[in-house]
Parts: sequence; structure tokens; C-alpha cells
Amino acid sequence: MNDESRIASPGASPADSHTPPPGARSMNILRWVLFAGLLLLAAVSVGGYLLARRGGPHGAGVAAHARYYCPMHPSYTSDRPGECPICGMTLEPIPAGGVPSADSAMTGDVPGLSTVQLTPERVQMIGVRTARVARRVLGGDLELAAEVAPDEGSLRRVTVRVSGQVQQLMVNHVGQRVAVGDPLLSIYSPEVLQTEQELLIERGAGDTVAVDEHGMGGPSVARERLRLLGVPVAEIRRLELERVASPVVTFNSRYAGVVLERFVTEGQQIGPDTPLFTIADLGRVWVLADVYEMDAARVRTGDRATFVPDAMGGAARSGAIEFVYPTVSGETRTLKVRLALDNPGGALKPGMYGRVRIAGRGGPALVVPGEAVIETGERRYVFLAHAGGRFEPRTVTTGARGDGMVQVLSGVAEGDTVAASAAFLIDSESRLKAAISGMGGGSAMPGMPGMAPSSAPAPRGGR
Repeated sequence: MNDESRIASPGASPADSHTPPPGARSMNILRWVLFAGLLLLAAVSVGGYLLARRGGPHGAGVAAHARYYCPMHPSYTSDRPGECPICGMTLEPIPAGGVPSADSAMTGDVPGLSTVQLTPERVQMIGVRTARVARRVLGGDLELAAEVAPDEGSLRRVTVRVSGQVQQLMVNHVGQRVAVGDPLLSIYSPEVLQTEQELLIERGAGDTVAVDEHGMGGPSVARERLRLLGVPVAEIRRLELERVASPVVTFNSRYAGVVLERFVTEGQQIGPDTPLFTIADLGRVWVLADVYEMDAARVRTGDRATFVPDAMGGAARSGAIEFVYPTVSGETRTLKVRLALDNPGGALKPGMYGRVRIAGRGGPALVVPGEAVIETGERRYVFLAHAGGRFEPRTVTTGARGDGMVQVLSGVAEGDTVAASAAFLIDSESRLKAAISGMGGGSAMPGMPGMAPSSAPAPRGGR
């Protein structure tokens, strides 16, 4: 281009050389709009942060619209039903008292259990009933299982003092009644035969034997030996009158009663240490009742009691506690108490069962229903019922029982409310929750058996 082309044309003004290019004004307006948008976004972010700090971890604006929460992770809420993205549990409606805090969700002093939150619908579905811990008189009458037994003071064990062989049994079966002097058995005994022969030698086989007013001769070593051997007086009298020794001797009963046991048979060889029979007088019997060790303090010697046998039409017999045994059975954890009852005619028979009612001693105590206490063998606990359907496990120490109630010595206070029914169902949910919480809650819980929701997955919501 030549120099003449760079010379301004005639009539052109200097301002025309500074005119902005086309579109510059629009670019400036767009730049200011973007800058204002950035300022507005920053303001919204700061305001949201401050609002979240003031309104809680979720922000007041969002929390106000939250209607569902995760029972396993109370910090997660949503405005729509669905599943928890952390553990996969089905979201539940937020109770009237608000979402429980993470700290309150893990209260309770029972190892392996956690506090659980149930909706009113769930509480009604599983049949949860509650009861208030109250102070009332616990005790009163006790009803105990009992059994009739022979009076041990009337038991007699029959033996003989000689050795020999049983020739004949006059008592052949258990239950047979005998009187004093009734024959029991006859024994072939060389020992008795030898002693009788010695007595005859002492007296002189051909001499007349002088007898006393009882029909027996004077002092004799052999006769005294026969008496010590238990040979009946009638046999010694026969010997001294007839002067014929016999190897077979019949032994009679020294006791009256019923044969409860027979240990001997005909032809058996016996000796002084061989038991033959057990005889008992059943005109008076014992009634032995079992008392649980926790109720032992409610029974004392002298307490009035009534025995009602299962048989005989349930005719009651009254008496008093005669003795409280000092030991507790390691198998049944019970101790026995004893009544002594007159038994005319032998209507009460050993081995008969029945019930004993004792006017036990009672006093005021804090009590809860018996079904509210869960016993695992290692500990006992109840579930305290709080507002909003929250159930907290609490260890308790129990005492006496009666009328379906259990005394609570520690763990709860008067006025507390406990789950009186369906406690085992609450216990199952509590254990499940504690197990899930112990795994950290971050694993893929939807894949665990039993954790999938019962219905089709709902749309997830949340913040």
C-alpha cells in the first residue's frame, strides 16, 4: 500500500478512530452478570452454612421437611420413604418426639443389646403391653408341689442275728400289714441248732428241767446265748420242755405296720448284716413340699399349711410346718419343708402327690410382671419403655416371686414403665441392632440375610 492510501480522507473526524468494535457492549454486560451471579452464589453458600450450623446437622430448612429416618442410623433423614443408603434398612416415619440421637440409640447397660425404636404400628402388631413398676405387698400364700412320704421315725429295718438259709417266707409281698408277733420267715441255722444242743447238755438230757413262773428254766449260758441270737422265747420254752433241738427257727415281727420293702427270697443265704424287710407305721405320715430358694425366707417352722392330695377327691388336710430342711437341691434349686399329718386308716399313701398351701410371710416390694423379666442364665434384664416407642434394656436384680409378679431389688425405680409382654420380640430386635452397630454400619448390609425390605424398593431420598 502507498503512502497516499494511509492519508485520512477529507472530512473524517478524530473520534471516529476510537469507536468500539461491534458487540463490545454486550460482552461487558455479560461479564457483569456473571460476576453478580458469582457473588449471589457465594452469599447463598455462606448463608446455607450458617443456617446449617444454627439448625443442626441437616439444616433447618431441609429438616423441617424430613418425614422419615433410619432406625439404625438416626442421623439420616428423608422426605420420602425408601431405604437407608448406609445399611439398606427400610426408613420409618419420624416419631412425634423427633429423631432420636445417636447417643440415645445406643443406651442400655446389657452387653450385646441396644435400645430399639418401634413405631406405634409395630408396637401394636407385635402385641407390646407395658406395666408400671409399683410397690405392693408380695408374698402371701405359697402353693407348692408336695409328696407323701412315710414318717422316718416309724421306719424299721428287720434283720436277724444268726446265719442260715431261708426256708419259708410268711410275708411275700410289699404292702402287707403285719402286727407284733406275726411270723415273718423261718431259717435253717446250724448255729442255732448247736446252741440248743449245748443248752440240752447243760440241763442234762435225762433230768427234769426246773422252770420258773414264765415257763423257763434257771440261769444258763446257752439259754442266754439263744436269747442274744434273737431266738424267740417260745422256741426256748419249747426246747426246755420237749428237749428236742431243731435246726429250723421261725422269727416273728417285733413291729406293727406295713411292709414297704422286701429284700429276701426263699432259699437265700442270709447273715446278721442282711436286710430282710422294711416296716413302717403309716398311722402318721410326712408331706414333703418343695420351696424355691428365693422363697425360702417366706416359710418358717410353725406356719399353718394345708395339704390337698391329687387323689381322694382333693380332701384337704391341715397341719403346720414341722421342719424346714437346711440344704438346697443342686438339681432343682429347691429346699424341702415338712408337714406331719395323722393318717387314720392309711388313706394317705407314700408316693401320693398333691399341693401344699402355706400362709407365707410377705411385705411391700417393688414388683414387675414375671413375663417382663428375661433370664439368660447369666443375667436378668427388662426393657424400659420410653416416650416415642423407645425401649431400653436394663439389668435388674430379682428377689421373691408370687401371684405372677417378681420382686426387683435393683435396676429400676418406682414409676418406671417396662415392657410387660412381647419382651422376647423386643429382645430379638435389640440383639440384631447391636450386632449391626458392632459391624460399623458401613458394610453392604442389603446383602445380609433378613435385612432386605419386605416390599419392593421405594425411591431413595435424602440429603
